[in-house]
Amino acid sequence: MFLLTSIRRHPAMRKLGKRLERGAKAWLYRALTKHARAGRPATPETLLGARRILLVRPNFRIGNAVIGARLIQALTQQRSEIELDYLGTDATQTLFVGMPLAHYYSLSRSMVLRPWRLWRLLIELRRREYDLAVQVGEGSLTSWLFVQLCGARQKMGQCGRLQATYDWVAGPAPARAHALANSLAAPLGLACEPRPWLVLSPQEHDAALALLARQSLPPSAIGIFVGGHLDKRLPLPFWQALLRALEARCQPYLVLLGPEEARHLPALASACGVHGRLLPPLPLREFAAVLSQLPRLVTPDTGPMHMAAALAVPVVALLNVPGSRRFAPEGPADLVLFQPDPETVAERVSHRQEAARPAPQPSREAHGHAAPAHPGHDDRRRDRLHAHPAGGG
Repeated sequence: MFLLTSIRRHPAMRKLGKRLERGAKAWLYRALTKHARAGRPATPETLLGARRILLVRPNFRIGNAVIGARLIQALTQQRSEIELDYLGTDATQTLFVGMPLAHYYSLSRSMVLRPWRLWRLLIELRRREYDLAVQVGEGSLTSWLFVQLCGARQKMGQCGRLQATYDWVAGPAPARAHALANSLAAPLGLACEPRPWLVLSPQEHDAALALLARQSLPPSAIGIFVGGHLDKRLPLPFWQALLRALEARCQPYLVLLGPEEARHLPALASACGVHGRLLPPLPLREFAAVLSQLPRLVTPDTGPMHMAAALAVPVVALLNVPGSRRFAPEGPADLVLFQPDPETVAERVSHRQEAARPAPQPSREAHGHAAPAHPGHDDRRRDRLHAHPAGGG
């Protein structure tokens, strides 16, 4: 790993970066909106005469990329006359393979050191002469800047601190993160599923099936993703204890790692028993294809959690901080556990527990205990769009 990448990924540097970013944003928001005019509420009229549209979300996080991607499907399937471009990042570009985009433009962190590439990108965008530029998600100054500078005839964003700088304004950011694309599509008169989107080819599915066949695991093997960001991450001893608890229950499992977790491979391998397999980090699309074949994924609040939701794979979300509740999937076969212990997780995902449950149960949240939350305390809306052929509770 390059030195600069190691420094950038260090938890202390990430926390410092977030504090500096919040302070800078607060000052800039006040300056940018001081003399701005108020935008009109977005309606189906916003798309009148729009033949070329740019969606803007240059976010380097996997989860944020797939959460906003559902808007691509809504626009291209229901307004076939529109030519759609997307401005994302080089880190997440592979997630958009197979999507109906005319052009994908990518922002790179290296452009900070190579400003001429950034200038070239802006020139390319302005040459496209967009009728409408849409900021997918509120709060990113980078996205806002590209929306303003891309040369689009009209601009659209969400209700928020920068709403006065748009020509068209959609409602505020939704309470549930997976409804982001829907909150932008609905004012435009477009139907849009409130969940992330990811497209895989038949060839990718076949390659994943072949890889899993080489692992000699039964179809009931669940996925365990070991990863996380800052305080969303669970410690290595937690995962080791979880693997031992699954072994005690004879529950087959497959451990998946991301690039940042590769250093834990030897420690996790030592905790794996006869019922488990451990895969080294895979390229992102190969990882997604393997994920799509699993009957269930156990994961913290991570990019793979949102990828699983996009692929209709039931999720057991292990949340470590209250802020993660907004990002948790809400499918009928999804389960949210807040700060659980390894034994609780193992009990909830074991095949014995699944066999005792005749039909998929609504998504529910428990606080570190196996007992389900009381229905009167569950205010989460049920989204049956996540139903998975494998079923399960």
